[in-house]
Amino acid sequence: MEIAIEFGGSEFRSLRRESGRLLARRVSTDYLVVQGDETRLRLLERQVEEYARCDEGMIVYGPGALDLADLLGLPLQSALDQGHIREEDPVSRQFLGALVDGLLPSSTGQGLCTVIATGDAEESDYPTGDSLSFLLQLVKLRGYEPLGVSPGLALALAECGGTSYSGIGVKLGAARIDVSVVHQTHERIQFSIPRGGEHLDRELARRDDRYLRLRDGREVLDTRPIRLWRQGVRNLNQISDPRTLDLRNQYRDLAYVVLHRLQQELTPRLLRTLPGQLPLIVGGMLAAPSGTELLFQQAAREVQLPLQLSDIRRVRDVAYSALRGGLIAGEIAMEQSKASSAA
Repeated sequence: MEIAIEFGGSEFRSLRRESGRLLARRVSTDYLVVQGDETRLRLLERQVEEYARCDEGMIVYGPGALDLADLLGLPLQSALDQGHIREEDPVSRQFLGALVDGLLPSSTGQGLCTVIATGDAEESDYPTGDSLSFLLQLVKLRGYEPLGVSPGLALALAECGGTSYSGIGVKLGAARIDVSVVHQTHERIQFSIPRGGEHLDRELARRDDRYLRLRDGREVLDTRPIRLWRQGVRNLNQISDPRTLDLRNQYRDLAYVVLHRLQQELTPRLLRTLPGQLPLIVGGMLAAPSGTELLFQQAAREVQLPLQLSDIRRVRDVAYSALRGGLIAGEIAMEQSKASSAA
């Protein structure tokens, strides 16, 4: 069995190849803590599919958590805060353990699990530092040896088989954009830009003057309705109202930021190790609307990159494309291990 897992800030996903089939799972990192007597908890267990017992009662997660939160008038909580596990929060740690147990079947041998991860950064929708170490330990407890792969590299491996696994992977995430320049499976450049879906949501919320007053009197941006609306936009080329136009302009700005940074990273010394042209692949959950790739194409005509882009395209499966690349990275690592052992 081959398996890969991705720890996103708002969602965890896994993909495994078993008996010739690809099996995918995804689950939100939001959860609900329900307290009560044993009779109430048993009744709730019959109504929800995804739950775990904890010291404070019961943790409900998955699709049923949102419905139950509205029904009981309880707030949803997130296991991660900008990529970090909240300190002194044992419930979050118990919940994360339940998520990993559900996403990774127990391995009887010394299996390999590819983990889509990224380096430390000020803003990240991926766990970093001690939080990532904690999650990697959970992977080990399931019987796997974790293999870290950057999001951009995973994307390039998944989508660039026709060009000898050479290309530029641009993964648009919630808090950041991860970019990798890959040549024949080897990552030549890797960088991140702290700007993603959360930035877009904040900008749109400010322009709509959407604020929420907390119980202590503070006002904070109310980005949740904006995020839900944005996730429902299917095509950036169908401008139906000023907000959609504003969203399209935000995407266009992201494309320019990525390509200008790429221009700076492609030094003459590095270019001598790369082919004259490479495809550019745009993926990640933020790349879900069609038309995203057209904005990158328009930006590329104005930003003078020192190499030619043979193609600019958006992945079809924004949720699992990087995980498919993770499976490929695992296969490459195992082949290299066998070759080393044989030598």
